[in-house]
Amino acid sequence: MMERRRIMKCLLILPFLSVVEAFISIQGSPTLLTSKLQASPLQDVFSGITGIVGSLEPPSDVLIGTSIDPTRDDVKLEMCYKASKDGWSAIDFHNCVDGKGSAVVVILTKSGRRCGGFNPIGWNSSDDYANSNNAFLWFDKNGKGVRLPILVGGNTAIYDIASAGPTFGAADLCLGPPRAAVMGGFTGPSVENTSSVAGSLKKGKSSVGGCYDFVKGWPVVGEFSCAEVEVYCNANAGKRGGGLFGF
Repeated sequence: MMERRRIMKCLLILPFLSVVEAFISIQGSPTLLTSKLQASPLQDVFSGITGIVGSLEPPSDVLIGTSIDPTRDDVKLEMCYKASKDGWSAIDFHNCVDGKGSAVVVILTKSGRRCGGFNPIGWNSSDDYANSNNAFLWFDKNGKGVRLPILVGGNTAIYDIASAGPTFGAADLCLGPPRAAVMGGFTGPSVENTSSVAGSLKKGKSSVGGCYDFVKGWPVVGEFSCAEVEVYCNANAGKRGGGLFGF
């Protein structure tokens, strides 16, 4: 049954690929298909179906004006976390991103949609909320980044919880929610063994409107599954005046 479903999904892209290439994808040898799909609108859809994902990278315009704007001379954008390489656990996520300063999260959903969020504060596993007027969610629309701005006041923009992945607001966007209940929205240091309750970034949930302004086209509602998650930060953070954090 599983093999039949995989074949049917591949048949959907046969107008764009040869029969031989589709057969190769079914057999689990993605090299030829990956090269054919580079820079193609089909790449995201195909990646969501098969789990074959290259580097995602955020749309070039989504970071303009932020502290990690790649057009700035003092910014060298680099990938500091890739779930399929570094691990899907919230522990793996924090091991890679904590202390790296401002960062952007790039999600590829199983349905082939790209979205994420910008955290201008960075992560430190503080198990607490942080406020910022500069945080935002974003999604890809025809190759361009669309922002969902933080609501006035910037309250609870980021929930920096050690047992979960990137969490924007209380429920606007959360990857890898912890497996243990969070009482009162704050876990505190009483959770001694974080690994036992750490969530998996393969799973996410979203309910935009609590802390971030809803924009039509936002691609995820309720629970969803991730094909890949990447985080990009500034490799030069801490080397320039102003330290790790920016605006």
